Order: sequence, then C-alpha cells, then structure tokens
Amino acid sequence: MINRGTKTERFFITGGMGYIGSVFAQEALRRGHDVCLYDNLLYEQNRERILREVGQFKEPATQLKCVIGDTRNGELLRRSIEEFQPTFVMHWGDLSSVYACNHNPRLTKDVSYDASCRIVDLCKELGIRLFFNSTSSLYGVQAHNQLMTENDEIPEPTDLYCHYKLAMETYIKSQVDPGRPLDVIVFRAATVLGLSPRFRIELLPNHFTYMGVAHGVIKVANLEAYRAAIDIRRLVEGYFRVIQAGEWKHLIYNIGHYNLSKLDFARGVQEITHCKIEPIPDFGDLRNLQIDSSLFDSEFGFHPTTPYVETIAGVAEWISQRVDSLHKSCFSEMLNMPVAHWLKLCS
Repeated sequence: MINRGTKTERFFITGGMGYIGSVFAQEALRRGHDVCLYDNLLYEQNRERILREVGQFKEPATQLKCVIGDTRNGELLRRSIEEFQPTFVMHWGDLSSVYACNHNPRLTKDVSYDASCRIVDLCKELGIRLFFNSTSSLYGVQAHNQLMTENDEIPEPTDLYCHYKLAMETYIKSQVDPGRPLDVIVFRAATVLGLSPRFRIELLPNHFTYMGVAHGVIKVANLEAYRAAIDIRRLVEGYFRVIQAGEWKHLIYNIGHYNLSKLDFARGVQEITHCKIEPIPDFGDLRNLQIDSSLFDSEFGFHPTTPYVETIAGVAEWISQRVDSLHKSCFSEMLNMPVAHWLKLCS
C-alpha cells in the first residue's frame, strides 16, 4: 500500500509531456507539490524544452522527475510508480484525436484500452487515487441543441477514439467497489484551448486562431454545429478543486465552460484577428454537442470566468510571433496527426 501520509501531494502523470499534462505539472509545482512526468514522446516533443518550461515553477524543496517510458511497458510503469510513491496518478497518456486513433487501430487498443486497464488495476492494487480523462465527444452528433448530462444516453461511437474512451468508462465502473469511497474519477472534458508547453495547434479553437492569424481566413464547415470548450488553465483549476476537496460523490463528471457554435468560435477569433470567415462544405466531422457541467460546478464550487476571446487573444499573439518558425519546422511537436493531413485541413 502506498503511503499517503505526506502533506505534499505527489502526482505521477502519464502523458506528462503532453498538452494537458505539462500545464498540470506547472500548476502542481507552483503549488508546492511533487511531480513525475511519464511520457514516451510519441509526438516528438522536445524533452529539454518542456522540462525547462515546466521546471521554472519548481521550488528547491519540491521534486520534478521525468521518466521516458511507454504505458505498454508494464514492468517499467510499475517500477516507476512504486519508486515515486504518488498520491495521485493522472492518466492522460492514451492516444488523443480521432485521426490518430482511426489511423492506428491496433496501437489505439494497446495504449488506450489494454495499457489503460492495467493502470486502473495497478492504482487499485497500490491504493492510489486515479484521474482519468474521457471526452465530451462521447455525446456525438445531437439532432437537437440540448445540454447533455452525465446521465444521458451515449450514442454508439463512430470512431475509435470515442470507442475506447467509452470502453474505459465501462471498465472503470466494473472495478469500483460499491459502498467504498471513490478512488477514481472520470472527466468527460470539453475541447481544450489555450497555450501549453506542448501546444496542440489542431484543436478546433487553436486551429481557427492559427488560420485567422496566418491565413487571414477561417474556413468553417457546419457553421451551426456546437462544441463544448474550456480554457486549459481553467481545466487544471478544476482538477485542483477535486484534489483540494479530497473526495467526490460521483464517478463521472462533465467539465467545461463554453457551449458555442463553430461560427461563434470563428467570430471570437475574428474579433481578435480581423480575419474573414468562409463557409465550406462538410468534410466529415459531424460532431454537434453541448454539455451541462452543473454537477461538477455545484459540487466543487467551480465557476470559470475566463472569456473565450481572452484565451484566444493569448493564442493569437503567441502564433503571430512564430508564424515563420511554425512553417519552417512543419509544426514540429504540435500535431497529433501527420503534417500532410493537417495541411489539407488548412487549405
């Protein structure tokens, strides 16, 4: 059994050099907690740069450790967790993006299901609390505009990304001991936007911002389709609300802030960049969803207030200072898809 008797929390983050993991690590260190980043650098992240950007928040008394490892390597994973002795495992090391999952079905099952199940089992065995990110994309294509709650029926997944997120929710439910306090929590997180040491440029709001800055036009299919979204630092704030509470009443929570149409996402970017918005025919992504996050908000007193345009303004400024270098590097580190596919989305 892992010892939880220290005042400082110890966070073991799979995908620790990823989009969310690196921002969470920054905030954890800023708050005086210890962090271990566990990542296989699948997206060719610059390890030294990310460690430097994360480590700037480290105090002398806190620990920042990095393990280059794959969650499929059960022996290394177990040894790394047992040596670090975390109070929480933040499992954000599965494959993320519809394209990556559909393009790599065997790898997706190995990483996003088989290895993820082993992490659930290991945390249960060692008595470590577990955070798992599912996705609001599970709510799929809604025929009518409505706020989806955690109790609403989930449609049949149309892609492998959602298929294995839903399969993991089912597996986690099967491992929960009835009548005992919950040691695992599942977040159906909205689409994330904003800056990170490992920036993801292809996420819809970030993508629109890049298009507005670099090309002066945002091409938008399905203008009236909705998405839920949240600023990345507000998402991390939500995680810490749970950590500070120390317990939770439910297994699954929606967590988000904005429910906007794609046209509204584009108009927010237009307000900052003065770009054009150009409607285009549908190209296959039919998601249309809004989520109700009131269960999480009310239980943890979470009321994010960062305006969408404020986050977008920061992203736009960052991109505008780097447009040439982004192009010269072929968007190195920033894509969960091949560059050729990304360029098609930008054409």
